[in-house]
Amino acid sequence: MPDGAAAQVLPEDTAEVRRFRPLLRKTQLEQARLRLAYDSAEDGFSAAAFLGRVATYGACVLLGETEGGAVFGAYNPRGWVGLGEEKESISSFLFAWPEGFTRAEEAHKLRKVGGAGLAVTDNPDGGVVMGVDALVLPLRPLGKKGDERAAKSRLGAYFERRADGGRTLFSAAEGNKAQLKSLRAWVREGDPEKWELDGILWKTS
Repeated sequence: MPDGAAAQVLPEDTAEVRRFRPLLRKTQLEQARLRLAYDSAEDGFSAAAFLGRVATYGACVLLGETEGGAVFGAYNPRGWVGLGEEKESISSFLFAWPEGFTRAEEAHKLRKVGGAGLAVTDNPDGGVVMGVDALVLPLRPLGKKGDERAAKSRLGAYFERRADGGRTLFSAAEGNKAQLKSLRAWVREGDPEKWELDGILWKTS
């Protein structure tokens, strides 16, 4: 981590949460109890299933693994709602262990660059889009069987490159395109947010 500091894991954290909890320092989820909201193994690689599990629950952490062994994730402090918005967030970030957990190294934590704009694209059927092209997980068939697992990552324009100069969240062998093996999402324990239409704008209380 760039500043050398890390959030402390909580006693109830699962093994996976213990992997990314240190990255949540100075975020709204740093000391929050987290609930596994979406799991591709149970819910499938579907944009509708993903949104149905995480929408309106606020800040969210993703953790995915590719068939090539890369482990990657994202922190979205604004959460997903599915109202077709381009969300701004300077505090969002991506992270990755490009060669997987098998190597004894810290995750690459990749901050938002170029201002807060276009941090998250929150479309109802768009899957996961962070920084336009920094992390794209359509979670839907794109023409052939297996495409619902398609993943793309190109760093540099909206989220910073890795410390080693790498321009993808994935392994060297995969490059900027990979196939998902798994994807999970965690949100804070508790009730969802309540959204109301205020004129022409949706707002949460």
